[in-house]
Amino acid sequence: MGPRDKFSIEPLYVQVRNLLAQRLASGVWPPGSMLPNEMELARELGVSSGTVRKALDSLESDRLIVRRQGRGTSVVDQASGDAAARFSNIRNGEGRRIGGDMELISQIKAVATATERQRLQLAAGDFVLRSTRLRRYRNQLFMHEDAVLAMSRFPGLDEKNAGTLRISALAQRHGIHLAKASERVTLEEVSAQSAERLDIDLHTRLLKLDRVVYAAGGYPVEWRVAFCSLKEDMLYLAEMV
Repeated sequence: MGPRDKFSIEPLYVQVRNLLAQRLASGVWPPGSMLPNEMELARELGVSSGTVRKALDSLESDRLIVRRQGRGTSVVDQASGDAAARFSNIRNGEGRRIGGDMELISQIKAVATATERQRLQLAAGDFVLRSTRLRRYRNQLFMHEDAVLAMSRFPGLDEKNAGTLRISALAQRHGIHLAKASERVTLEEVSAQSAERLDIDLHTRLLKLDRVVYAAGGYPVEWRVAFCSLKEDMLYLAEMV
């Protein structure tokens, strides 16, 4: 960032935060790499260390970076460990998030429907990638899901190589930083397709999980509706902070 007169009327720390987020998205600092310290960033950008600190606070709130005392600031690897499953509220008996092993049933590129446009904030004529998947945990089927990906948000995305990549891995591949998700939870009779896929009775009532994942810019990138059959050692846990 250059001299202060290049800044807009936004609060200074917000501008610094946005610039650092752009660098993260463009791969200047790859996942797992360390950022320069606060003083180095402040000197480069011509701002105070307090402004940099507030910008880093915001990036950490969005889970784009991790700061550890005495070790510095690193870029979150969205595609590994807890970060990859952080939008899953399904836990095992020990409280660990369950992503499950994914099996792709079908995948197709299509023009977004009116409902898809509304949920993903798309324009008429925009394309989406629709995927139907099963998830297993300890070789037991527990989830049938239909996911819709906003293709315009993933420049260069080829549906043929999207495969079974989780949204976290796909976003990281395309330089997108995921910030949050919103999930509606209801108890509903399972759909005919889900009942067949999960090998359960048609009128069984299951958790229906309607989730939208948002990028750091505030725009939605994936909408997923899943029927979840909780097994004996599973629970749904929503953390409130």
